[in-house]
Amino acid sequence: MAWDRRRYRGNKVYIEVDDATGAPVLDDRGFAKLRYKPEDPRTYTVRPTEVLPIEAGAADSPAGPRRPPHSPKKAAPMPTGGPGAPAVEGAAAAEGSPAPAAAPRPRRKARPAAAPAPVAAPADAAPLPPPPTEEDDAEVGDDVPALAGLAIHAYTDGASSGNPGPSGAGVVLIFREKRKEVSLYLGDTTNNVAELTAVLEALRRIKRRELPVRVHSDSTYVIGVLDGSMRAKANAELVARIREEMRGFSNLRFVKVPAHAGNEQNEVADALAREAAKKKRSRES
Repeated sequence: MAWDRRRYRGNKVYIEVDDATGAPVLDDRGFAKLRYKPEDPRTYTVRPTEVLPIEAGAADSPAGPRRPPHSPKKAAPMPTGGPGAPAVEGAAAAEGSPAPAAAPRPRRKARPAAAPAPVAAPADAAPLPPPPTEEDDAEVGDDVPALAGLAIHAYTDGASSGNPGPSGAGVVLIFREKRKEVSLYLGDTTNNVAELTAVLEALRRIKRRELPVRVHSDSTYVIGVLDGSMRAKANAELVARIREEMRGFSNLRFVKVPAHAGNEQNEVADALAREAAKKKRSRES
């Protein structure tokens, strides 16, 4: 197998290909492996239909060309007849001949709106993230390859044997070439507490809070009580502590990950949580 230079959403990337055919190597789900640098140990999975030859430009992207600017409406056609044609009031001038329509009144030109004055940034505003490099020039969304090099990714999971019972929290933190794994024993508690604690421990370990941060979790409950779409009836104190921690970030969002669906980093976080619950000990690397 080899890594061949291709294009993905405007980025120049490397795709694992077959040496003989040059075709992308697909996993059992039909996804290809992607890297931003050939020596980078981190890999991502993408749909092969989104991968283009390196010669392809932005207009050839699977997302399609950008929508053209809105065209102004065409002006209504002027009434027939020359400028000197007499206007006819009441009945038609000749029997059976319809009266010509009156010429429309000319519209006044709208005055252009004044441009808003620029708003100065507050003195204590957080600094902006560094400008993207050639490999990082995709738009910042929730897609992991598009965010590579720009955002800190936190993968969190919790496990409880017995619910309640011996529990653990698992965290994987990734930023460019840096990686941290946390396996934390929590004692006897519930699975929801373990899931929430994993998020709290992930946020506490992030130092560069001015950067975009994406927290990946397979728990609908965790994301719901933290983004406000669900009411935290139980564990209200723990949820309040996490929300207080969240206020220190300038660009923090949660990403729902399907549980046990082959997401590599989410599976690692799950294994770290189960390890802590089973061995009843914590470790960090």
